[in-house]
Amino acid sequence: MSTAGLAVTGCGRERGAFPAREMKLVVQAAAGGLSDSVSRIIGSLMEKELGVPVVCENRPGAAGALAFSYVVRRAPDGYTIGHAPVEIAMVRTLGYADVSPQKMELLSLVSKTQPALAVQAGAAWKTLGVFADAVRRRPGHYVVANSGTGSIWHVNALLMERAAKMRLVHCPFSGSSGAITNLLGGHVDAAVAGVGELASHVRSGGLQVISVFDQTRSPLFPDVACVQEEGFDFGASAWSGFFGPLGLPEAVAARLSGAIQTAFASAEFQKLCEERGMTALYLDRAAFREFALEQAGFFESTLPALLRGAA
Repeated sequence: MSTAGLAVTGCGRERGAFPAREMKLVVQAAAGGLSDSVSRIIGSLMEKELGVPVVCENRPGAAGALAFSYVVRRAPDGYTIGHAPVEIAMVRTLGYADVSPQKMELLSLVSKTQPALAVQAGAAWKTLGVFADAVRRRPGHYVVANSGTGSIWHVNALLMERAAKMRLVHCPFSGSSGAITNLLGGHVDAAVAGVGELASHVRSGGLQVISVFDQTRSPLFPDVACVQEEGFDFGASAWSGFFGPLGLPEAVAARLSGAIQTAFASAEFQKLCEERGMTALYLDRAAFREFALEQAGFFESTLPALLRGAA
């Protein structure tokens, strides 16, 4: 256990020990989506470990760039941290903000999520191939919703468009909850979201998932083919982690990372992963940094051409 950890586990909180007051956890998406759910349960579990309130604050917009920029500009004292989704590796290439994994104190990765394509339950499309055929017959007619321009679900819709040689109209919302609500209401024709975000709506009979954008099927939808089975090769998983401003003191960063690891190992978080279709995956600070930098390199080499094709 670190010195910082020992400082707060005795009979009383020593003067100057971290943390000594309420903390803020900034979420880059609107309430109700997967990022929000992960952040709120990890935050609540961190409270038990750290002994202070961890208050989540939603700051959606610009594929997360607003939230990321806010956090990296806070004092590196540990009292403001942020949810770190895959978009931290994308927003710089997208041109939304000069923010990247290199400019963050990465704390821990906790999960990965498969992307999926959903349509209304009564729609005639039952596979990606059938959907693509319909879209190709009427290019620019069908509307696909996503969780925001430049978000990972938008990028997956663009990857689908390129791989299936079709042309869609993309409709962004400030989070998956808005995209799914509009699909349920019939205002859009399809939506790309995480498998877990769609599961309850499939169970209730409102939606059907017709494709999983991965090399393997989703445990949530074992009867739905993955794209590889239909002859396509695309898909970029979402992931969830946490970060702070660059320059956090070592003891503070270790304390935060340790609290997240304890939350990750809890029955509550593991249950959330199972229920929401996430793969529970823990990476410590060093491994998370290596992974996030590799992901940033992938998007730097992929996104410019992808977005030019969408223009």
